[in-house]
Amino acid sequence: MKAPTNEPPIDLTKLPFGRGLATDQIFSYPQLEELKRLVRLSIENKTPFLLSGEAGVGKTTAIHASLCDLPTNRYSVIYLGQDQNGSNVTRRLAIALGLQPKNSRKTTWMQIGQFLEDNLLEQGKVPIVVVDEAHLLEDPTLEDFRLLTNADFDRTSPLALILMGQLPLRTRLKSPVFEALSQRLRLRYALEGFTEEETVAYIKHHLRLVDAPEDLFSAEAMKLLFLGSRGIPREINNHATLAFLKAQSIKASKIDAKLIRQVLDQRELN
Repeated sequence: MKAPTNEPPIDLTKLPFGRGLATDQIFSYPQLEELKRLVRLSIENKTPFLLSGEAGVGKTTAIHASLCDLPTNRYSVIYLGQDQNGSNVTRRLAIALGLQPKNSRKTTWMQIGQFLEDNLLEQGKVPIVVVDEAHLLEDPTLEDFRLLTNADFDRTSPLALILMGQLPLRTRLKSPVFEALSQRLRLRYALEGFTEEETVAYIKHHLRLVDAPEDLFSAEAMKLLFLGSRGIPREINNHATLAFLKAQSIKASKIDAKLIRQVLDQRELN
């Protein structure tokens, strides 16, 4: 494949689909705006919130976008993610609260609970505890987080709790073991992949962020990206980045459907 003689080959110093975007650079779409409203409602009422969705659908990015504008004089965000071991999670939460963890997991949870109740009485900052990859947590740890939401004879909660996890978490919560936790998770949202229209808008949005032409991908190429990724943002990023790098290597000026098919075929083989 050769670049047309009247158009220069692709030459960008930044990848259009990189990570670490500033909050105002995050792609906005209807699901995200709906999720933001629910998260704010959850925080204002200290009602535990559950966000579920497939891997790569953008759960962590969506929660970050929902929390970034909260007043720091009223709230403190504690992010706990990607740790299956209950003792490690307990220690990390204690340290994030400014506590020195005790020797045992049980006493550390008691220490955390007492600190949160004291903080509630003193009207300090409201902790927002975000538990990512919650589907990986051990059963006792999930139950421990439920117990933390009790205070003042169960009339209020000393913290705002946000659980995020992949689809198996929803199945686990249907078990009788987690009936009490499931009842508390009154506010829930299932994040899904983009529609085809949103996928096209997402691709163009990321191209604009690096001053790339919006027509860098042909219409058919973007349609194939949608079909190959099922609208999952991480997969769109993966496929589009590989296509971008391949186009640069062959000095193409555009990314067409043929190139996307090659990328999808290679990913399938690998």
